[in-house]
Amino acid sequence: MFVVGSFVHWRTLAPLATIPALLQLLLLFFIPESLQWLEKFGCEKELEAALLCLRGDKADISHEAIEIKDYVESLKIFSSEGILDIFQKKYVWPLLTVAGVLVLMNLGGINALTYYSGAIFVSAGVSSMVGLITLAVTQILKVRQRIQSLQAGKAKA
Repeated sequence: MFVVGSFVHWRTLAPLATIPALLQLLLLFFIPESLQWLEKFGCEKELEAALLCLRGDKADISHEAIEIKDYVESLKIFSSEGILDIFQKKYVWPLLTVAGVLVLMNLGGINALTYYSGAIFVSAGVSSMVGLITLAVTQILKVRQRIQSLQAGKAKA
């Protein structure tokens, strides 16, 4: 949307930005249930049918079905706590810290920079297109850095 926003008026851009979301909403009804969901709610015939569809009609799915059943059972054991367990006295400070950081991030930082980037670069004497390209490159490098840090974290584990 950053690139399209440079060439299209905002009144045209707003409806254009809703197209991917509407498409996603429509396609959501065609996404099949996951194998774990089918097992969790006891739909064993549907689970086997989905596995056969994924692996082929002649595939031996018994081992994979047993693995899925074991995985769902282990999740039931480990996930006995609910979401309301977060709101205990010992978690108040960390929750307030996270909420505060989220509020501060939205009041400034990259959101403000992104929103006002065109005006900032023009007032600095640089064309808005150069500013847009600079911002895009910065975002790409940031995503690349996050991917590398995630890969490094997995390598340590």
